[in-house]
Amino acid sequence: MSATNTIQVNSLVVEHLTVTGPFRALNCPAFVIAGGSSVAIMGPSGCGKSTLLGVLAGLAIPTAGSVTIGATEITSLSESGRVAFRKDAIGVVYQADNLLPFLTVSENIQLQLALCDDPKDAEKRTADLLDRLGLGDLGVRLPDQLSGGQRQRVAVARAIVHRPSVILADEPTGALDEENATAVIQLLLDAHQQLESTLVIVTHDSVVADSMERLVELREGLIVDNTEVSNVC
Repeated sequence: MSATNTIQVNSLVVEHLTVTGPFRALNCPAFVIAGGSSVAIMGPSGCGKSTLLGVLAGLAIPTAGSVTIGATEITSLSESGRVAFRKDAIGVVYQADNLLPFLTVSENIQLQLALCDDPKDAEKRTADLLDRLGLGDLGVRLPDQLSGGQRQRVAVARAIVHRPSVILADEPTGALDEENATAVIQLLLDAHQQLESTLVIVTHDSVVADSMERLVELREGLIVDNTEVSNVC
């Protein structure tokens, strides 16, 4: 376990105001995701999975409690502080690829490096990564010239090109067929192993969950299971 990318959650509560009063979307007393490990978060729709991932990414702040990544308590940072931390330390893959339609594949990926103020060898790093992902000849295309599986692979490339210590993925295979889903998950696992990053994937797919080292299951915002996955090699 690496202390630099261990995720610690303490007394995490997320509430939303509704016309009938506060609705508790998430209630996680405490758990730890070991640095360099892979974790699947599962549960029915509306149970708080994406809410939890958004807080882990610093995209949202909780009503109460804290999230600490390495030595940084991200929930105590200002919005600009969370943005700065996220762009350097975290890679996020969404169910929708969120590629910018007016940028080429290579430009979408290089934009992440520009945001990180890490332009050194950006073109070579991008080209090498596209080659590894089987997209070497597609760098000059626009996103709408790609298939859904190709677009999601580009989204993975964008999420890992800056070599983040934490990779977070929200239903990254939800819109893909089985073949492309398998390829995307393998890409995430390969990046996780090569970068020694902490990988957290929200998924409905038990096959995806079985490829992770650990399963965290949510029901109505509560963790009801937190176990090692026995069949992971």
